[in-house]
Amino acid sequence: MDEQVESGYPKIDLTSLLRGCWRSFRYLMKYGILLMVVLAGLMCFRSWRGYSPVYEASASFTVKVTNPFYGSQAYYNSAAAQQMAATFPHILSSSALNQRVMEELDIPYMPAVKVSVLGNTNIVSLAVRSDDPKLCYDVLNCVMEIYPSVAEFVVGPTTMKLMSESGMPQAPVNSVSYPRAAVKGMVLGFGIWAVWAVLYWLSHQTVSDEEELGRLVNLECLGRVPAVRGYSKKNSYLCPVITHGSDKFGFNESIRLLRVRVERQMAKTNSQVLLVTSTIANEGKTTVSINLALSLAQKEKRVLLLDCDLRNPSVAKALGRKPGLGLSDYLQKKCKLDQVLRHEDNDFLYSIYGGKPMSRPDQLLSSSSMKGLINAARKSFDYIILDTPPCALMADTAELFSMADCALLSVRQNFACRQQIVEGVQILGDSQKPVIGCVMNMNVSQFGSRSYSDYGYYGGYGHYGSYGQSEKQE
Repeated sequence: MDEQVESGYPKIDLTSLLRGCWRSFRYLMKYGILLMVVLAGLMCFRSWRGYSPVYEASASFTVKVTNPFYGSQAYYNSAAAQQMAATFPHILSSSALNQRVMEELDIPYMPAVKVSVLGNTNIVSLAVRSDDPKLCYDVLNCVMEIYPSVAEFVVGPTTMKLMSESGMPQAPVNSVSYPRAAVKGMVLGFGIWAVWAVLYWLSHQTVSDEEELGRLVNLECLGRVPAVRGYSKKNSYLCPVITHGSDKFGFNESIRLLRVRVERQMAKTNSQVLLVTSTIANEGKTTVSINLALSLAQKEKRVLLLDCDLRNPSVAKALGRKPGLGLSDYLQKKCKLDQVLRHEDNDFLYSIYGGKPMSRPDQLLSSSSMKGLINAARKSFDYIILDTPPCALMADTAELFSMADCALLSVRQNFACRQQIVEGVQILGDSQKPVIGCVMNMNVSQFGSRSYSDYGYYGGYGHYGSYGQSEKQE
């Protein structure tokens, strides 16, 4: 392994980063939308729960400051108006005025009072806000009544002439804006969704093309198998196979090209028994195994396909067959070899299905009976293909690799984490047997809408979360 394999994280450019974040964003779409809806609802509920009505009483009046140098003559020149505009708010907010108002009305606190002066005039607007409409009105009147006596110590004798007033407030001046609250919640949810997508990608960095895969594991990519949508809905086979249906997605041609390259690599290493595995479940290893076997049989090569995934047998199901007796039964000496060896539609293809699922098949797979079966098959078949469990999940694959000649790794596009792929290759490398290459499986366009989704039989593959628990070994 080279330095990139040791680290598991090759250099990432900006394009790969954006592409990966976009895939994660789309993968988390249903959760992101749900989060936005929930937060929008919570923000609306918060606005409703925290709503408190606010009432406002207001009045407009003129203020006259009597000039002490000119007797009772009042002046309204610009300088006087500016002086009044500067001093009036300070007087209203002074502790002397507030204390007198609170004593007069016998209230424990002073509600909010706002004052403004119209330009360079002596026209003043006064507004009082509180959650009690009567308190607003009472404070407004009390301020206008007390103000002249308090202001006299600051600007001299003052008179106030009321121009208009709102009267006792009948309705609150504030209201709950549910649309605004919902928008805030959705924006917050979208932000969390975006951050979540970035963090998800950082913790689930996958492989999107052959170049990335080659740099990651230093293995030759022998082929690229395209995704085939909805195959199981139209065919008796539950996985796409080269002998059925049209080649709309280029599936048949991709398998033929893979077979040519696999044959070449096996010839170089003088190999006869090929182990096909993947890093984790749902990467399409069974479909690769089946189609390689079919393609080789079409060339009139005698091929034996062995379903060695005894914890979760899948070949029979993928081919649309009834499982019946299989490899697990033969290894437990419950039946003879001719009872489990099946002749498929192609005259050159034989198969042994997995049989009854087992929870602990490791002893059987490493038994002398298994070794004897493979050695006997070498004399009767040109190629033997072993469909095995995911190598990073189960030790069964390592046991089987000791009996095989070489291995092929199936890697699903944008699925397994890079570190998982590296660990899988390292596990295979520990067996000191050649890994002839890998195949990029279930390829879709770089911005395909189903980069993380299933198709055909792949979607139904495996239950490794409760792996091997469906049946206990007898």
